[in-house]
Amino acid sequence: MKRLLIMMIIALNLMTPSPLAAQEKSTPIVVSGNEQGRLNLQLPDGGLKPVVGVQNIQILRASRNQPEQADGDGWTYAHHQDLAVWKGRIYAAWAMTPKDEDVPPYKVVYATSRDGWQWSAPADLFPRKVSCAARFYFYRATNGRMLAFCAGNTADSTVSEAEKKVLLVREITADHQLGEVFTLIAPLPDLLPSFETSTDAGFVAACREAAGSNLLLEQQDYGVYLGDLRMKWHADKELNSVGFWKFGKALCFYHRQDGALVGLCKMGLVTLSDDNGQTWSRPVQPPSLLAGSGKIWGQRTDDGRFALAYNPDPGRQIRYPLVIVHGDDGREFRDLRVVHGELPPLRYPGKYKNPGAQYVRGLAEWADDGTFADTKQALWLVYSVNKEDIWVSRIALPVKPDETAFPTDDFTKATPNAVVPGWNLYSPKWAPVTVVENAGKRSLELRDGDPFDYARAVRVFPESAKVRVELELTPAQANARLEIELCDPASRRPVRVVLTETGTVQAADGNNAVDLGTYTAGEKLSLVIVADAEAGRYNVHVNGGAAQELAVAEADAKTLQRLSLRTGVWRGVTDNKGVDAAVDVPLPTPAVFQVQRVRIEAP
Repeated sequence: MKRLLIMMIIALNLMTPSPLAAQEKSTPIVVSGNEQGRLNLQLPDGGLKPVVGVQNIQILRASRNQPEQADGDGWTYAHHQDLAVWKGRIYAAWAMTPKDEDVPPYKVVYATSRDGWQWSAPADLFPRKVSCAARFYFYRATNGRMLAFCAGNTADSTVSEAEKKVLLVREITADHQLGEVFTLIAPLPDLLPSFETSTDAGFVAACREAAGSNLLLEQQDYGVYLGDLRMKWHADKELNSVGFWKFGKALCFYHRQDGALVGLCKMGLVTLSDDNGQTWSRPVQPPSLLAGSGKIWGQRTDDGRFALAYNPDPGRQIRYPLVIVHGDDGREFRDLRVVHGELPPLRYPGKYKNPGAQYVRGLAEWADDGTFADTKQALWLVYSVNKEDIWVSRIALPVKPDETAFPTDDFTKATPNAVVPGWNLYSPKWAPVTVVENAGKRSLELRDGDPFDYARAVRVFPESAKVRVELELTPAQANARLEIELCDPASRRPVRVVLTETGTVQAADGNNAVDLGTYTAGEKLSLVIVADAEAGRYNVHVNGGAAQELAVAEADAKTLQRLSLRTGVWRGVTDNKGVDAAVDVPLPTPAVFQVQRVRIEAP
């Protein structure tokens, strides 16, 4: 009887014209604006503006030589990530191998956080001998149970996503414990008992619901867990030549404003359904949605609007920058802005380790119980960088593409260990950026103990040819580096002031570096920068001294749009040669710079 029902559903899917047939030749997603035409992949951020107030937080930093500060084993391939919210915590899960993509041994791990900033150490989500990566890891059933999944490991060799036929399941309890492991889907001989053998009726009901959720299971490549019930388009031979990947790789779904369901997958392919996933329009590649072999993520945000996140390159290899577009109805999007525009060096080469921030996912409709308060104020994303480090990004809602007011930030009044409003932060685990309090005094601290990365804080302001910046900070030492720059919207850096490793304050004067004075460990430093990009000039006052007139370093920059503070040299697009693992350990004495006040205005 069940087989007959399946065949009837398939027949209806093939024979019944979709109500969306009239839209199949139209464009299901439109990205407006000229940003993609200005994309410069010679720069790690593509030469694009950042979204205002995005804060990038590293939750796993791979280290072969310091495993206790990483995953506990020293494994250096980390990828295939997912997010969930459950009982007041945000969950991140991902898969790992010792070195290469999907080359065993495998482990699927997770970490949790109460605030998105401080994360628990990675722990196994499933037993290692039976688990490997999946495209999704979480599902909250309508009876209030939270389920976790992974693909069942049925081989001792590499297994592609399309060959993963076994799906394992366990419960995450209300007190954040992990339940017994069962098999949810197993066309092969069971690795573990079926969930139907559980004595917990609520768990069984949740598993049955998950096993019957086409949207959940269709996320695995080509709908392999659905068998004959998968989308009919997986068998369409014409869709095999749309790019590096054919239709059906790493699908995600969201409901747009008019109730239609949108499906997105690799190569920027989009399909629509107006019957909640029973039938789907023929997938197309919208001309203005330039997404390639990396994942694309779409989601309705808690402010009732919509966002897409992806790598804006239609090819195979380039997985940077990670960008976002936003819109009001789930069809039309605008304002291409950078979420993660940094490209640290690949430290541990391995098979298929593409550079960049990639395989982004957010909170699926079925993976959020609504108890993580910050999701009301922000969009959270998870992704890997270079397939070896795991990051999350917090994007304030509503998505803010540009700053409209000149800022004044007094960090002595800021809240420690919390969101830094208006600031774009790049905060690696070994080089964190946060508001701290010492002896009753608060400041924005850039603390850099990473030998191959840096801490960075950026303040966006209204685009202007002329700008005046006042900056008060205290360096903890006089032998470390802080680069202070004013950048234009295309990421050019015409204004450059540097606290050098020799205790001097230097600035760019055209192609030359000139000394402006000195700075002292533990003593407050005051800088005033007055710039006129259109005139190609700027001047700098150090500790209230006389102004030093200087020529900009890049004369093509005619406007300025953001202040950047960075604890290392500008690196551009880095190579993939790897580093010496023996020295990839935290620095014994981190560099520390504490910022008390920033004021930016139009002179």
